[in-house]
Amino acid sequence: MLRRTLLLAVGAAAVTPAAFADARKQLPGGGAVMLPSPYRTDPDYPTYADRAEKVLVAYRKWRPTMSGHPECDGMLAIAPASSFAPASSFSSLDAFVNHARVALSIQWGDATRIPGQAWTGDEVRYQSEHATGANGPELTCQLAVHRVGFFGVHDEKAHLFAVAHKTGVHIAVWLFDKHGGVSCARRISDGIASSFRA
Repeated sequence: MLRRTLLLAVGAAAVTPAAFADARKQLPGGGAVMLPSPYRTDPDYPTYADRAEKVLVAYRKWRPTMSGHPECDGMLAIAPASSFAPASSFSSLDAFVNHARVALSIQWGDATRIPGQAWTGDEVRYQSEHATGANGPELTCQLAVHRVGFFGVHDEKAHLFAVAHKTGVHIAVWLFDKHGGVSCARRISDGIASSFRA
């Protein structure tokens, strides 16, 4: 019985999002949130966060690569909704995501392209899906992140999940499926949203 209880506890820990940091991060336009501990707004290597000045950007394991182009294991983007910060408002959830995606690394920025296609300029891309979730309008999109490994290259399955959360904050999470995919991204978003203070 004790062994089964321990196995259940370990399994639950594997799917629980990481603990949230103690310090609050200020959002452009006002308000503050707490971030999950694997995500950093100030990694040691220069990022592309300044390209998306209207959102708070945090990266998961942002690092240099041998190619000279930085890479990461995912990204968060967060901004207050227009009612809290009119100067940094977005006309829609899509507008928020499109503004935030400019801070992605090169491989994540190209992850909507369906693998196996030649570079012709007419590549077919994964399409975003819209839904109404329990906490507000949601946007999801399947992704395939091109990865260069020790034994070759491959495409890693991932997803984008974004929500215009009812607490008054827009959140987008780019996350590998192996790190929890959409269900984990939704829990991360809920945790960030519950920490939001205008």
